[in-house]
Amino acid sequence: MSLTFSSINSYRKETIFYLFLYVTLIISFIFSENSTGGAIKDYLNQKSASQGFADEFLKTFYEYDTFATRHSPVLIIFLSLFEKINVPDVFIRLTHLHLCLLLPFVFYKCLSIKFSGVDKKILFFLVSLIFLSPTFRSLSIWPDSRLSGLILFTLSIYYFLQFDESKNFKFAIYNVFVLAFSAYLSPNFSVFSIFFLINFILYYGFFSRQILYLVIINLLLAFPAFYYIFILDVNFLLKSAAIGIGGSEKIIFNNFFNDILITFSIVFFYLVPFIFLKIIKINNVFDIKNILISLIIFLICVLNFNYNYSYSGGGIFFKLSNYFFNNNYLFYFISFFSILMICSLISKKYLNILLLVLIILNNPQYTIYHKYFDPFILIVFLTIFSFNLDLKKVYYKKNNLLIFAYFLFFLIISNLKLILLV
Repeated sequence: MSLTFSSINSYRKETIFYLFLYVTLIISFIFSENSTGGAIKDYLNQKSASQGFADEFLKTFYEYDTFATRHSPVLIIFLSLFEKINVPDVFIRLTHLHLCLLLPFVFYKCLSIKFSGVDKKILFFLVSLIFLSPTFRSLSIWPDSRLSGLILFTLSIYYFLQFDESKNFKFAIYNVFVLAFSAYLSPNFSVFSIFFLINFILYYGFFSRQILYLVIINLLLAFPAFYYIFILDVNFLLKSAAIGIGGSEKIIFNNFFNDILITFSIVFFYLVPFIFLKIIKINNVFDIKNILISLIIFLICVLNFNYNYSYSGGGIFFKLSNYFFNNNYLFYFISFFSILMICSLISKKYLNILLLVLIILNNPQYTIYHKYFDPFILIVFLTIFSFNLDLKKVYYKKNNLLIFAYFLFFLIISNLKLILLV
């Protein structure tokens, strides 16, 4: 994003706007914004583990699964280095906040490759939406491995796009390494290695030397995590994050139909303004085949749906449905419409379908929180999904105001819900 003096002058409004967004983040830091609802609690919970690593590293390392967290220990170990030298907590958090500013930067670099012919002002605007993300704001203020993992995951997308453009094998290797580091911070991202590897196979061939190298690198990078979780049996991933869920209940893949319905509804939430403004072009929504496929998926999921509202999570539409009507009917209606629209959008493109399946699999735990998809969905849909986009419409004054207002309203609601105790 290097700019000459003349280009900085031409982007003066964007520069001032970004400075304004940065100032809002600093103000939120001062006032301890917690728009995800659980950021402060999660951070305070992991402080005991962080202090444990600082005081007795090996004991904490081997008994990490006894702590009340299912977050990867990697970021916590890093933060414990600050604990060990008694760095003030406010300095640790402020440093983390500024490191998190890498996310909009890397996202911009991805968009610059994917949409090289599009006006950079449009790309600046799309990146600015990151600053309206409750997850980005809360988890940059209250350090959490999910956001750190997302930064590296987005960087792995950047290298994948570099590979897609140049077909230079070194970018495939960079992609594998960075994605592995992303998965060590947030294991959910590990499933996307399947998507990237299939793309590399389609180019090089299944039995090629390059694919053999990539598979070996993947296995070597995954071995420490495999050994730690399955051989040493420090399985922190099975810790429950749900309110009221019992320790004896199944946490992983409890009900795949819950995952499908909730994920479709949350993904649709992020696509709404782009679909409404016809920036995303969707054809054949009401095609008979599309309706039948959507209806079958919907009915199977509804008949097996049993997500417990008292356990928290479920996404914005699930929460709204239960809060206002004390039932799932509104959620079901929106979910069917979500399936109908998204199936039409991704149909006939198998890599799109694979990506959607991986998005569902990337959250196999019983509780599904909206924060897991924010701003992750916005990033993946604008970078590695393949569908018709008319980004010129983004910069129509009415359109960019509506898009910005939509995500700003979500941020405001996310903060208000804490006051109203939703």
